[in-house]
Amino acid sequence: MDALIAKKRAEVMARLASMKLPGGVGAAPIPAPAPVSAAVSSAVAPSPRDTLAALQARVQAKLSGLSSTTAPAQPTELHPMLRGDYKAPGRSGQAPMPRISSIKANQRKEKPKRLKIEHEAPASFTDPEKNPYFDPTLGAHRTAEPHARRAGKQFQFTRPGRYIEQAERLRNEAKMEQLKVEIAARAEVARLEDEVLDANAIKFSEPPEIEWWDAPFVSNGAYPQGDIVPVESLITIYVQHPVPVEPPASILSMSAAPSQLMLTRKERKKVRRQRRIELQSELRDKVKLGLLPPVEPKLRMSNFMRIMANQSVPDPTKLEAEVRRQMQARLDKHEADNQARKLTKEQRAAKHESKVESEEQKGVVTAVFRVSNLQHPQHRYKVSINAKQHHLTGVALVCENLSLVVVEGPEKFVKAYKKLMLRRIDWVNGEIKLDAVASSADGKAEIDWSKNSCHMIWQGPIEQRRFTQFRLRDCATEGLAKRVLTSAGCDSYWQLAKQFDPSTAVASDLLL
Repeated sequence: MDALIAKKRAEVMARLASMKLPGGVGAAPIPAPAPVSAAVSSAVAPSPRDTLAALQARVQAKLSGLSSTTAPAQPTELHPMLRGDYKAPGRSGQAPMPRISSIKANQRKEKPKRLKIEHEAPASFTDPEKNPYFDPTLGAHRTAEPHARRAGKQFQFTRPGRYIEQAERLRNEAKMEQLKVEIAARAEVARLEDEVLDANAIKFSEPPEIEWWDAPFVSNGAYPQGDIVPVESLITIYVQHPVPVEPPASILSMSAAPSQLMLTRKERKKVRRQRRIELQSELRDKVKLGLLPPVEPKLRMSNFMRIMANQSVPDPTKLEAEVRRQMQARLDKHEADNQARKLTKEQRAAKHESKVESEEQKGVVTAVFRVSNLQHPQHRYKVSINAKQHHLTGVALVCENLSLVVVEGPEKFVKAYKKLMLRRIDWVNGEIKLDAVASSADGKAEIDWSKNSCHMIWQGPIEQRRFTQFRLRDCATEGLAKRVLTSAGCDSYWQLAKQFDPSTAVASDLLL
């Protein structure tokens, strides 16, 4: 302990010597100034030089074990913790630990010296064109050493239950808002109900026999009968009560079902998709609740290995046979369902007849076509057979220089027949593709089909059919053709065909 005290004393003496005090460490103590009276000392304050001299004398006296010139001698005492017989209070039997910093980590680190910047950077240094390595995002603060690392933030612990209280407060606020909305909705419904009741409670009374403003002028208590009123009377024909009009029957009978809403194709597909999704979800819920057994997976040759991956299969050949058997069973069931839904021949005919009747109830339409030449057997066959297949009635009159085709029936079937006459039949092609023999084989002159054409000269609705069936007739003269049309009450069609000029007519395809 004595060696430690001597070492510390030597360090203190060396530090005082380095401070270069006037007179040095070993110099004689500076004599204290002569005492002055109290009045003078209170009037004149000591100078800084005198204060420094007194401080140096006091330090020198403590180091040398002597007192100052103005104080009696006192022995130099060590700190209680530096004595060997010191015991810390409450810790018996333990040696005291001196409060002296002996670890490098506990000593205060000196601040590093920064290099002084003699001059600012030139303008060319911050120009990106001249200095491509300059980064303007680093800022204008430039030092000769890297920035010191900031100390990390300390942990800030949250009070227990803080976020629970916030959640409860938010839930209470949401409940209050929901209650406000419900109360407002109920108040609105109540107000509407009151208005409805008030509207129903109001009943308009029947008009009185006589109005109060007319009562003083009417003697019999009723208005005079008839439209003729005497001129001298104060009551004229202009006093009139409106006749009560009954409301429509749909308002009186509230039980009447509303008219069905017509949906578009896109809307019908959407409704069907939603209905199928609801049905599928309902089946899944029943399976989850155990009301229905789970649906077995559909085994196929492409997925049975993935489905049976977690199951041990001792005989793969047997498993493959089972998969093929299930596939064939599903196919047979599909075919059987189709056969069960398939209509018989009589049912298909009845269904087709019902469609024809429903289309004919919408109205009957007639169309008149003018054909330059209808001698070709293939053209004659198509004109006749398509009219019968579409349930059209009429006549096809074939003359030497002019041919006329009249068809009548539902608008839907007439439209399909128009496509046949104006688009599908190639009138300028005279090659015979059927096994029939052309009329030119009978010794007649060959016909030039390049100028053959077909035009629709009239179309419009009629009250009822004028023909019972469709017939194709060859007429040697125009008079015979006119008589056929006159018997059906449509003799004007022939005159219309004679006056028709194909060169000035609008293209018939535009009418489709």
